[in-house]
Amino acid sequence: MRIDRPRIYYSSVIALVILLSLFSFINLKDIKFDYNFEAFFPNEDKELELYNNYRKTFGHDNEFVLVGIENKTGIFKKDFLTKVDSLSKLLGKIENITRVTSPTGMKSLSLSDLIPVQKRILHFENQELYKEDSIAIYNNPNLVGSFFPKDAKSISIYVKTKDVLTKKESDALANKIEETISQFKFEDVHYVGRIFAQQVYLENLQAEFLIFLALAFLVVVIFLWFSFKSVYGVIVPVIVVLISILWTLGIMKIMNKPIDLMTVMLPTMIFITGVSDVVHFFSKYFEEVAKGTEQKKIYPLILKEVGFPTFLTLITTIVGFLSLLFSSIQPIRDFGIYTSVGITIAFVLSYTLLPALLYFFTPKKLVKLKVNDSKIHRVMRGGLFWIFRNQKLILLITAGLLVLSMYGITKIRVNNILLEDLSERVKIKQDFNFFDEHYSGVRPFELVVTLKNKNKFIWDYDVVCEINKVEEFIQKEFDAGFMLSVPQLIKSLNKSSGADSFTIPNEQDYVALKQAIIDNRKNKEIQKVVTSDGMQTKIGAKIRDIGSLKIKEHTARLNEFITNNVNTNLLSFEITGAAHLVDRNNEYMVENMIQGFAFSVIIIAILTFFLHRSWRMVLVFVLPNLIPLIIIAGLMGYLGIELKAATSLVFSIAFGIATDDTIHFISRLKIELSYGKSTLYAFKRTYFETGRPIILTTFILLGGFMSLMTSDFKSTFYFGFLICITVVVAVVADIFLLPVLLFLIYGKGKKLKEKTN
Repeated sequence: MRIDRPRIYYSSVIALVILLSLFSFINLKDIKFDYNFEAFFPNEDKELELYNNYRKTFGHDNEFVLVGIENKTGIFKKDFLTKVDSLSKLLGKIENITRVTSPTGMKSLSLSDLIPVQKRILHFENQELYKEDSIAIYNNPNLVGSFFPKDAKSISIYVKTKDVLTKKESDALANKIEETISQFKFEDVHYVGRIFAQQVYLENLQAEFLIFLALAFLVVVIFLWFSFKSVYGVIVPVIVVLISILWTLGIMKIMNKPIDLMTVMLPTMIFITGVSDVVHFFSKYFEEVAKGTEQKKIYPLILKEVGFPTFLTLITTIVGFLSLLFSSIQPIRDFGIYTSVGITIAFVLSYTLLPALLYFFTPKKLVKLKVNDSKIHRVMRGGLFWIFRNQKLILLITAGLLVLSMYGITKIRVNNILLEDLSERVKIKQDFNFFDEHYSGVRPFELVVTLKNKNKFIWDYDVVCEINKVEEFIQKEFDAGFMLSVPQLIKSLNKSSGADSFTIPNEQDYVALKQAIIDNRKNKEIQKVVTSDGMQTKIGAKIRDIGSLKIKEHTARLNEFITNNVNTNLLSFEITGAAHLVDRNNEYMVENMIQGFAFSVIIIAILTFFLHRSWRMVLVFVLPNLIPLIIIAGLMGYLGIELKAATSLVFSIAFGIATDDTIHFISRLKIELSYGKSTLYAFKRTYFETGRPIILTTFILLGGFMSLMTSDFKSTFYFGFLICITVVVAVVADIFLLPVLLFLIYGKGKKLKEKTN
């Protein structure tokens, strides 16, 4: 009895695919969505260690909620202030809220035996004191911009939440705060904080995960239908790619990797890059069917003419994604790894599952493609001859674009704004803007102050005066509010003791104040700003989110001020905090991008050299794919698209994707030349054979990446936009520039195979 080996092999393939798919599907229901912006901290940076030590000592700088309550007719209204006070008391009773600081309950700081009576800053029950209170409030720079805006039409409440809340606790707290605020029917309420931002980001992530997948699915289906005019030609490729996505998500679940701001794009990336393998396979398959090639001979022919080039495109695409491993940011590295896994799975399934499905489920009738359309042939042939006749013009245009692009590159800025990713339509973004416009802002600013002289103490008068210089400069330079520091504490005590102004007392008056502070060093207000050994303190504040570029300029002036005006032999100053680390991350991303991009180019250049044994061919291969990236960089400069974590990823990934068409073109050209054809004829055949699948995959890539442009996250939008432009420019370069370079290097009348052997 004859054993049908192909049937056994293909049956085994289908059975294994079904089992693994079921396993992945069962696990899929437990996959989690996560937004942890601390994961984007550069984990190799020494400043991360400083920040971790800082928050162990002084607490987390981003575990808070700011509530801004508007009253357009003015805030000094008894009914309004009474409601604010009632709200503040209710907020204080909510689980996981450790402290509520409200203007209606704030008192001048008092220490036992020093200031026997605590004086409230706002007597909201007594309207007769409103004028006196308002004068005192608006003469206190520590209150204006923090709890009171300059226009006196709103009021803010500072809510300190418990550190390191879980996702479940954060959501419950956010919902409880919103529910409590809604009871009071204020004119308008704004609230910001990590717990709200996290909730918004995760909701958007979950929604966009499904939107991206649905749009990518729709785009692929449409282009497959118009290309193959066959239900079979649509369903089978889609099945292969969907299984690839399912397996990748299953692997992520096994590795306990949640879907985050980066991996939310992963299904789209797999869909639009993975389907390319299937398209090239099916294009060749339908082409051979149309020619009448015997079924059993089609698959070996596909492996010979399509399989190896497709394998090369897999390698170059993976190299592009794995270049993200140079990043110091874990979510970005994970994105590179799991996307590489996904497109590898898609490739393997294209040459295992796809043949199995064709073996068992080949339809009796397949629409035959018009491979000999004379009109298309005339257009392509005319275009090719035009290229050969206008080589100098093409090179001149390319050179001009490069010059313009190089100038545009000089305009690129590295910048980061914390909530810039969110659309202006999102409420938390509007609330964030409200605090930036009417108050000092929400962005944390943290400075660690350490005594170098072990014989001194933070509360020593000369030390306090040095710290006060820096604090006053920060307040002026950054227009900071919500100041928390040793000088602020001393100024408050001095004012409460009867001083005329909010200032540091003279050295003689400070003696009694210092002793009282030391006697009350276990006071909670004091412990917020000074370590128990009295050798380290902090200056904390809130500033507007003006962008890392401007903040870097302010910081440079701060460092210059400290160098020239402060005794640096006595004290050291180091900026830290979550926002600062995110800015540092952006700076590192530029360096990581250069390293990753260089890695991609070098690896692909080496691979090309070993395949063709010619450095000239390396230039022919690399140049048409470098030029689109230079043009994109120039475009970023002209359009004002800033370089940051997401936009910096474009270059390495786009280079890996852009090389695909070049590989297919050159591989097909070599095959044609191996049959002994002339260079011109080989080019013509290459255009006819590769043109259709290249154009189809280009449209699929465009459609898929355009789906990312529907995102409410600006980084995701620009990521999709820039790769779309890159894909278009890369195809144009392959159509016009690649033939010119090949002819320029190898000569019009010679056979290319003679040069490459």
